Amino acid sequence: MRGHVLLTVFTLCMLCSGAKAQLNPNIYAKSCPYLVPIVRRQVMNALKADTRMAASLIRLHFHDCFVNGCDASVLLDGDDSEKLAIPNLNSARGFDVIDTIKAAVEYACPGVVSCADILTLAARDSVVLSGGPQWRVALGRKDGLVANQSSANNLPSPFEPLDAITAKFVAVGLNAADVVALSGAHTFGQAKCDVFSNRLFNFDGAGSPDATLETTLLSDLRTVCPAGGSGNQTAPLDRNSTYAFDNNYFKNLLEGKGLLSSDQILFSSDLAVNTTKRLVEAYSRSQYLFFRDFTRSMIKMGGITNLVNGSSGEVRKNCRLTSDFYSTTCPNVTVIARSLLEQASRSDVRLTAQVMRLHFHDCFVNGCDGSVLLDAALADGVEGEKEAFQNAGSLGGFEVIDEIKTALENVCPGVVSCADILAITAEISVSLAGGPSWDVLLGRRDGRTANRDDAVAALPLGPDSLDILTTKFSEHNLDTTDLVALSGAHTFGRVQCAAITNRVNNFDGINGQSDPSVEPAFLQTLRRQCPRGGSPTALVNLDPTSPDSFDNDYFKNLQNNRGVLESDQILFSSRGAPTVPLVNRFAENQSEFFRIFARSMIKMGNVKTLTGTEGEIRRDCRRVN
Repeated sequence: MRGHVLLTVFTLCMLCSGAKAQLNPNIYAKSCPYLVPIVRRQVMNALKADTRMAASLIRLHFHDCFVNGCDASVLLDGDDSEKLAIPNLNSARGFDVIDTIKAAVEYACPGVVSCADILTLAARDSVVLSGGPQWRVALGRKDGLVANQSSANNLPSPFEPLDAITAKFVAVGLNAADVVALSGAHTFGQAKCDVFSNRLFNFDGAGSPDATLETTLLSDLRTVCPAGGSGNQTAPLDRNSTYAFDNNYFKNLLEGKGLLSSDQILFSSDLAVNTTKRLVEAYSRSQYLFFRDFTRSMIKMGGITNLVNGSSGEVRKNCRLTSDFYSTTCPNVTVIARSLLEQASRSDVRLTAQVMRLHFHDCFVNGCDGSVLLDAALADGVEGEKEAFQNAGSLGGFEVIDEIKTALENVCPGVVSCADILAITAEISVSLAGGPSWDVLLGRRDGRTANRDDAVAALPLGPDSLDILTTKFSEHNLDTTDLVALSGAHTFGRVQCAAITNRVNNFDGINGQSDPSVEPAFLQTLRRQCPRGGSPTALVNLDPTSPDSFDNDYFKNLQNNRGVLESDQILFSSRGAPTVPLVNRFAENQSEFFRIFARSMIKMGNVKTLTGTEGEIRRDCRRVN
C-alpha cells in the first residue's frame, strides 16, 4: 500500500524539554504563507534527481534532533561540525538540497524561516512523497549557534545492543515505542557495507555470521560486501520496496531480513521479547498502525529541546554559516580586523568604500570566495580578476586586507579565510562611515582560482541599462530591492573620470551631447572635474553631498538628478520602473534604507559560498596555498 494516509494527530509534543507548546503549524501563515509548497516543490525536484534523497533527508533530521535538539546544528560547517562526526562523515548527505530549499525560501521570505524548520518540513515531505503518511508539522524553531561534534559521535549506533539504543532515546525524551516506530524509517534508503559487514563474517568476534540473519540474504550480502571488499558499497535497507515508505521493513524483521543489527534486534534479541517485539509484529500486520505511531513519534522527536521564538538562537540566512563560526578558533577576529581597518582609514578616508567594493566585486564573480584578491603574477594558472576592465586601476584596499590576514595568521594560523575577511571588513567599513551594523555570517572558504572573463561579464558597468543591471543581480538571486539597496553603497567613495566622461561630454557618441538626465548645474560641476581631454584617473565623489559618510543622501541626489554614474541615475529616471518607488522610500527614511541594506548585504554574502572541505584557507590572500 503506497497511498498517502492522512493521520490526524491531536497532541503535538507537550512534554519535550524546552518546547513548552510554543511550536505552531501556522506560525508562518502571514510571514511566509507559501512556505510549505516551496519546500514540497524543492524536495520533489530533489527526489526526481536522486530517489535515495528521501531517506537521506529524514536521516539528517534524526541526526539533528538527537544532538543539541532540533536546531539545524547538523548543517553547520567548521572545525566542530557534526558532519565530521563518525556517524556522519562521508555518510550524511542532502546538505545541498537543504541549501537549495533555503535559497528558495529566502527569496520568498528573507530572514523569516529557520533552517531547523526547513529540515523538519523536508523530512516530512520525503516520507509523504515516498508513499508514507502525512502530518502537520509544528513550526517556530530557531537555529542553534554552535555544533557539537562530540555529542554527534554518540548518536545511536547500528552496532549497539537494544538497551543502549533505548537509553539514548530515553535521554532525549523518547521511549522504547519510539525506537520501534522511528526505526521504521529504514523502510527506505541504503546502508554502506561498513555498518553491517560484521554480521556477514565475524559477528561478535566469533568468526561466524550473525545467527539471526536469514541465510539467503546472508549469501546475497556477501556478494555485495565480500570479505576485504570496499566498505563504501551499499545495500538497500528494505530490499522488498527500496524506495517506498511502507511496513515491509517490519515484515523483513519477522523473517530475519533486517539489514542492520540494530534493526533485527528489535525482533530477535532476548530484550525484545518484553519490549519491542510485539510492536514489530503489530506493525508488520497493520501499515495503518505503523503510520499512526510513526507520525506521533516524528512530532515528538521534532519537539526535542527546541530553540523557539523569543529564546536564544537565530534564523540563519545560510544554513552552513553562523556569526559565531570563529567563537572558539579565533574569537578576536572582528576586533583585530576593526582595529587595523580603523587605523588605516585614518590615513585614507577612501579606504572604507574601497574595502566595501572589494567584497561586492568578489561575490559577483565565482561567489564570495576571495578570488578577487588573487594576483595573476603570484598564482600559477590564475587569471587575476584585478585585471578585468571593471577593476583594472580602480580597485583598492588590498594592502589593508593583507595586513589583517597577516595579523590573523599570527594568532589563528590557517583558520580565517580571506573570503570571510572581506565580508567582515565590508561590515566594519559601513559601520565606521556611520552606516548600519549587522551580524556577519562566517564559515566561507577560499577559492583556488580566479576568472577575469567572468569578472568582465558579471560585474555591473556604469553604462548598463536597467534591464542589464537587473539581470546581473538576478543571476545571483538578488532582486530589484537588493539592486537599489546595494547601489546605495555609492553613498561614499570615489569614481574615476573614465567612468563618466562620455556621460558628461559625449553621451550620444556623435554630437558631443551630455546625458539629459543630469541636472544642468551639476553637469557643469562634473565637466569642470572631468574636462574633455582631462585625466581619466581623476576622481569624483560618488555622493557630492556627503562623500565620506554612509547615509541616504545618495538617494536624495538621484531625486535631484545628481547621480554621478548613469547606472545610479537610471534607478530613478527610468519612468515607471520598479526601482523608482524604492529610491523614494530610501530617500525619505534612512532607517529603512539601513535595514534593507544590511539584509541585502547578508543575502549577497551567501552567493555561491565554499564551505566545509571545499576550497581552502589561504595563508596569503594573494596566492593559493
